Amino acid sequence: MKRGGLAIFLLLFALWPAAHFALVRTYDVDPWKLGGWAMYCVPGPMKTVRVVGIKQDGELERLEYWRYTAEEKWLADRFRELRRALGELRSPERLAQGMFELHGDWEGAVIAVLTFELDPETAHLRTREALSTWWRDGRREPYELPADFHARLYARP
Repeated sequence: MKRGGLAIFLLLFALWPAAHFALVRTYDVDPWKLGGWAMYCVPGPMKTVRVVGIKQDGELERLEYWRYTAEEKWLADRFRELRRALGELRSPERLAQGMFELHGDWEGAVIAVLTFELDPETAHLRTREALSTWWRDGRREPYELPADFHARLYARP
């Protein structure tokens, strides 16, 4: 019995690096988390999170990180930490719901996640953006940010 349990443990232990590698590549899971061995060869991805509120009158409100209230900062930082560790397995839905509680005049929210990562082919830094739209009423309809607004999304004033 002990021998069979040990064999199963050793098999799972030997297969975990391949499974972890698949999670990193498929779901953008941080290679430094979940006990993966990829942490020895890949720097952790850097994440920038931006929140844009869609007001009931259609006006857009970009929250600037350096001007966040304590509650907004806590919500954004918590999401960024979890997104960095779990990648796309961590949905921004809780961040959007928290922002709706803080901003009663928002009908929707666009959550932008900008990831800076090392390109394995060129060894240069590349960026990848993921935008998701969340609506107070629960619908899942995307919102296209105007090009001029999107261009200013990550810029400092």
